[in-house]
Amino acid sequence: MTDVGLRTGGVVLAGGFSSRMGRCKALLEIAGSSALDRVVSSMRHADVEDLIVVSGFHHKEIEKEATGCGVRTVFNDRFEEGMLSSVKTGVKALPDDLDAFFLLPVDIPLVRPATLREMKKSFSSKPGLETVFPAFLGQRGHPPLIRGDLIPDILKWEGPMGLRGFLEQHEASSLTLETPDEGTVTEMDTVEEYQELRSLAIRRDVPTERECLAFWEILSTPQEVREHSQVVGEVAVRLARLVKDTVQVDPEDLKAAALLHDMARTLHHHADVAADMLELWGFAGTADLVRYHMELPEDEPLLSGRSLLYLADKLTSGSRAADLREKKKLIEEKFSSDPEALEAALLRLQRAEMIAGNFEKVSGKELEAALTDLDRERGVSYSNPFLASREIKPPRPRS
Repeated sequence: MTDVGLRTGGVVLAGGFSSRMGRCKALLEIAGSSALDRVVSSMRHADVEDLIVVSGFHHKEIEKEATGCGVRTVFNDRFEEGMLSSVKTGVKALPDDLDAFFLLPVDIPLVRPATLREMKKSFSSKPGLETVFPAFLGQRGHPPLIRGDLIPDILKWEGPMGLRGFLEQHEASSLTLETPDEGTVTEMDTVEEYQELRSLAIRRDVPTERECLAFWEILSTPQEVREHSQVVGEVAVRLARLVKDTVQVDPEDLKAAALLHDMARTLHHHADVAADMLELWGFAGTADLVRYHMELPEDEPLLSGRSLLYLADKLTSGSRAADLREKKKLIEEKFSSDPEALEAALLRLQRAEMIAGNFEKVSGKELEAALTDLDRERGVSYSNPFLASREIKPPRPRS
């Protein structure tokens, strides 16, 4: 079976009291949409065919919102008994012939459609699987994808720990899929968490620093490449800020592209491999910057997001910044026995010199001075810049 032929359903759990939040979580606004609408939209973009929203304490408001989203609701008249009662109400309403179904609480509304699609692919490619879980930096998240023929057993389950206890009984036939999707572990039980989630939602088209780390982990990006990429990011952002009135580029997107431009460095055609992967996960703008970090189009403006990343990469040697004169010497040494490769590398460096010249003209600042200013702000010498670099932290586990 392929994921194209996989018939999947989705149960959205929205039957709780929302007591810690103080208001109905399904209706909370997130980047212009309700939490419920975001969950429904994500599942639809992943071709989840049969969607059920389980209502409970706030059933009138949720049923009205679900109608606006074009999805069916079922009312859990035993919502006081906890989440397992809503799970049973939802799965009982699903069609009998589903291959598998997702189970997602409405207070985890930022799961990417790509996560759901990749979970479906994994489920289809490995016969015998009963459950697939997404994970982010080693932490299991939501939603699980559960084989459809387990529904009768779920309906009969009265064991400890609710659905979690049931799924633990099937751990031997489960798969944990690592993803670069921070949304799988981002929930909103409290007002503080809701505000954090709203901030994250506004920039879902740009990888967060932790999502960048997840990409590195998935691709086993070598440590020296990670360190190089962090320096490229700091240089690129510095350059972008100095020409911000001329070049319309998002510094955060540029920084993410710098962190990820070499994430597939150990693979052939690594720029395209990385860009294709970023596009798959919904980061089209970042992917565009990454795709051209080695070879710019002939008609690329001398100052653009692409050209700034290109220049920042050429201004970085290993895990330290280096001016273009030093970079030329390093290139000549590296390719001394390969004339063809040397010629190509020097041509790329010439392009960088042209970009650098235009940067100095527009910014009114010499490139060396710009990098020295960055050096001073960091409080380190570029001979060893990572003494002060910030470590990208993994998310803290949630209880």
